[in-house]
Amino acid sequence: MLPKVVDKNSIIRKATLTIFAFSFLQLPVWAQLRAESDVTLVDGQTGLVGLARGDMLRYTAFNPPTSESGQTNLPISLRLRIFDEHGDVVAVSPEVVIPPNQFRWVDFSYDDLPITADSTGRKQIRTMPLWGLRARPRILVSTSLEISNSTTGAGTFRFFFNLEALP
Repeated sequence: MLPKVVDKNSIIRKATLTIFAFSFLQLPVWAQLRAESDVTLVDGQTGLVGLARGDMLRYTAFNPPTSESGQTNLPISLRLRIFDEHGDVVAVSPEVVIPPNQFRWVDFSYDDLPITADSTGRKQIRTMPLWGLRARPRILVSTSLEISNSTTGAGTFRFFFNLEALP
């Protein structure tokens, strides 16, 4: 019976040493990866909207020139994700870079969204921005979510909020 216990301990010891050795090999790779890209990706605040035929959604963001502590801001990036009622991503905007003291926007029209309209003809969606931020002090990013008529540009709904971004 004693040899079997020794064999089990030997297998456990070898497995532990193998895992331990692999963990040392992964640490330098992770450190190198982080040094090349110091951008942190942060999920933003969710917005729920419904688009009727002919509507367009516009998500706008402003990168202030300085942080709350008075330091000059760096560019930030924005990518807007659109979710359906089941929580599946149905559309993603191209990434836009927002320099300090400027604003940028992304648009989605009713026809851009590959989801089925409800019984009233509306497409119910959830938006979530993904922010790319470099390490820095806290900043406040002003944003708006607008619904407008895609042909006339007349706005029907506007929602404004500030995002507090922490590095």
